Amino acid sequence: MGNAIGQFLTHAVGVAISPLALIAVILLVAVPRGGRRNAVAFALGWVLAVAGIFAGLLLLAEAAGAHRHGHPGTWVAWFRLTLGVLLALMTLRQLRLARAAEVGTLPRRLRNLEQFTTAKCVVLGVVLVVANPKNVMQIASGAVTTAESALHVPGQLVAGSIFVAISSLGVLIPLAMHVVSSRSSSVTLERWKDWTIRNHYVVMAVLFTLLSAKSLGDGISGLF
Repeated sequence: MGNAIGQFLTHAVGVAISPLALIAVILLVAVPRGGRRNAVAFALGWVLAVAGIFAGLLLLAEAAGAHRHGHPGTWVAWFRLTLGVLLALMTLRQLRLARAAEVGTLPRRLRNLEQFTTAKCVVLGVVLVVANPKNVMQIASGAVTTAESALHVPGQLVAGSIFVAISSLGVLIPLAMHVVSSRSSSVTLERWKDWTIRNHYVVMAVLFTLLSAKSLGDGISGLF
């Protein structure tokens, strides 16, 4: 289990660093009426989406033979190489978006969050996981790594829970700060939000570069 957690830690952090999710939860907790409830609903949708995708892909990876006869399946290394190439291409796309985007502009899908119902906030949490290729690819990497480690069901549950918890820190930390001390944390969260809005394309480009290098390195080492 320790080996699995060590291998998928980078991928879980890759999911956690999600600027749109961070901006969304900070905007929601700032809503005067029902904001905290809606932020909790958003976080719930996020956690459920990560857990559901992880569980589904873990079962799929096991069925595909991620671990056979004491060794990783032959397709695992090619899977990681493919993800590494895709992430490299996504890096280039983020750099183009960074040059073309208006600095400080709030993403369209996060406008008018104060009008969202609790149910819509749950859906938004799910959508920001499912509709983001980076998140899906990193969850897939975590699931494949867990399947490759040939853990028994209890071990898989523990590993999966740790992956989901780490992947949700970007949403849960601002929410926890608001719950513990809404007044003292409001200024800090507002600064985080403004900085993230200004820099999220660059942040994602750097993140994609690091994740691409990790996936490519793992894929190459698995082939040789």
